Amino acid sequence: MVASKLRCIVFLFVVLSAQVDADFVGTLNLYAKGGKYWFHDDRLNGTPFQDYTLRDTTGVGLGLGFNMTNYWAMEGVVDYFTVNVKEIPEKVEVYNYHLDLLYQFAGQFCGNFCWQPYVAFGIGEIRIEFDDAPDRYYADREDEYPDVCRYELEYPGDDCNWDDRQTMFNLGLGIKYSLGPRWQARADVRLFQGIEEGGVDGFASIAVGYQWVEYPDFWYDEDADGVIDATDQCPQTPVGIDVHLDGCPLDSDFDGVPTYLDQCPNTPIGIAVDEYGCIR
Repeated sequence: MVASKLRCIVFLFVVLSAQVDADFVGTLNLYAKGGKYWFHDDRLNGTPFQDYTLRDTTGVGLGLGFNMTNYWAMEGVVDYFTVNVKEIPEKVEVYNYHLDLLYQFAGQFCGNFCWQPYVAFGIGEIRIEFDDAPDRYYADREDEYPDVCRYELEYPGDDCNWDDRQTMFNLGLGIKYSLGPRWQARADVRLFQGIEEGGVDGFASIAVGYQWVEYPDFWYDEDADGVIDATDQCPQTPVGIDVHLDGCPLDSDFDGVPTYLDQCPNTPIGIAVDEYGCIR
């Protein structure tokens, strides 16, 4: 069920991908999101509720990211859910913290950065918290729910208050969609693999984010030719090619064909040449 839903969401991401601007190096991204989370049946193993399962639910989250390059970004995320426990009238609070690396394709599919899909992977933990069950529901119902408060038998006086932490790896993909010069929307689908208790959770979300703190152009030189992007008239010169002060490749015979491509580098000035720099 989870896998089929996630496949549908991935298809929608591709359909909606259009007119997205790239996130350049030095950009900070702050975003808020909401979505649907699917819990594995074993997620409560190792807790006082290990005989029960969590219901799939919706929740919200916040993320903060930083673009280390035009393609690689790092993000810290926290998600929050209030989750019903199946078969008993109780809820737990779930926090999902993770630190992720994103690889953003940033124009590799379209030269004008017309869309920005990405893949993500990271590690974090899921924290499940439960408070004061006997005082609320089970003080006089031990026969009906014999296992709920077994934790209290091992730790008297704790009133069944407990929390459980599990390490989670995650892997996902998404796409960003431009809403304006600084605002963007994104859609993301993620799989979380539990370590201590195993099992795979799924989370599909949509988010709205704001970008700021882009470094000035003089902080970076995309084609590494020694000419900053702010003044580079040929910003995609191949690495290692000699360039003029304007960032464009040298043309020793001034025939309009860069020297590194010119098969006839000594053509007389004013003579018409073909695309290889040779006389027509």
